[in-house]
Amino acid sequence: MPITLAMFVPQINFFTNNYFISGLGERELGTAGITGVFYLIFALIGTGLNNGLQGLIARRAGQQNVDAIGQVFGQAARIALLYAAAGMIIIYTLAPFFLSVALKSPEVTKEAIGFLQIRVIGLPFLYMFQLGNAFLIGSNNSRYMKVAFIVQALVNIVLDYGLIYGNLGLPAIGFNGAAIASVIAEITAFIIVYCFIWQKKLHVRFFIQPFLIQ
Repeated sequence: MPITLAMFVPQINFFTNNYFISGLGERELGTAGITGVFYLIFALIGTGLNNGLQGLIARRAGQQNVDAIGQVFGQAARIALLYAAAGMIIIYTLAPFFLSVALKSPEVTKEAIGFLQIRVIGLPFLYMFQLGNAFLIGSNNSRYMKVAFIVQALVNIVLDYGLIYGNLGLPAIGFNGAAIASVIAEITAFIIVYCFIWQKKLHVRFFIQPFLIQ
């Protein structure tokens, strides 16, 4: 169950955003669908890295090669951050061109580009969150993942409600409020997972070095 929940993080954010954005109107909901699917393409890259890392960590654990687990994690983290940087570059440079060609409405195009350029800021945190989950699964500590999933889902819901409509004393940002809410939720999930890893001293047990340097 924790593994399944962790894999649903990007999708949960997508559905939550659409639910609250639907109150703004049909145009905004349609734009959210386009940008959400676009972002999920990049999120799936993290899922692939997650699955690969789980297998590698489990294999090293089965071989009683604990030293290699930290090394494998460090390599995966560097790859994930490079992919995240590439994704951000694509969103900021190529996405405006593709969206302007695919979408006929200048207003929708402007909204979609603005949303994605905010949303993609959460990509490195999402990838590292997913790799942290893979580490917890591979090291047989998956029970801690549930807390991160529940908190990030709640943060996204509360901030969607607050930032889109101006509730809870927050500014009414509207459409882009959903993007900001999702980014903050992903950062929150990232922080929680690595706090568990450090609190339980798993980084010491499995030789994960600070700053991912091996």
